[in-house]
Amino acid sequence: MTKKFPLGNSAACGRTPVRRMHLDTVETYLRGVAFSSTSIAGRIIEERRRLPRRDHGLRPWLVVWACSANAGDERDALPVAAAFDLFDRFMALHRELAADALASSWGLGQNLNAGDALCAVAFRTLASDVRNAQRRLAAARTVGTAILEAIERSDDTGENEALTGAAMEAGAIVGGAARPVARRFARAGRVLGCALANADPARSQTLLSEARAHVRAISTPEAAQAFEEVAFRVAQRAA
Repeated sequence: MTKKFPLGNSAACGRTPVRRMHLDTVETYLRGVAFSSTSIAGRIIEERRRLPRRDHGLRPWLVVWACSANAGDERDALPVAAAFDLFDRFMALHRELAADALASSWGLGQNLNAGDALCAVAFRTLASDVRNAQRRLAAARTVGTAILEAIERSDDTGENEALTGAAMEAGAIVGGAARPVARRFARAGRVLGCALANADPARSQTLLSEARAHVRAISTPEAAQAFEEVAFRVAQRAA
């Protein structure tokens, strides 16, 4: 029987909130991702993986949520969600290197190598355990475009908008959504990303309400409720 993630509030899922269930499953999948434990770059990557997740792991969660919202199978979502966890860590290292704000004893060269390796491992993970090649290729194109946009825009708003939109779009794609539907998920994600990066609380709340309206128009009430609970909680912590 196909395994699905439960959607809705934590009471409907027992004692464990749905967000925690998703992230635990992504973390379990990540333990199987191979890294070199002997190279310095591999040791740096392991150090980066132990750091707290950006926005409490929202983007990996959104991948699985969007897949589930389109009646998808978690086996298709997990490699993509795990890749987003690694991409988030790659982008964090990229930001620190660009701002000359890296606190590391390994030096610039080794951290550059680690960043390159981390990006490569993320794309390798994105291409792992493929069950539907057409959907996964479309998701990979979406992710690659978003990474380039995030790097080119070089600001927090640009990164959040591009990658959060891509997480929701990629999740919808591997879940089987038609292209027009996947693009609507992307639009909701981009609005949510802008809300996360916005320093004005009033503007952030307006954007969150806009993202919620997008989601309500394209998903079931149960899926929309799960989205609202998680997205709003993360946004409040980021404020």
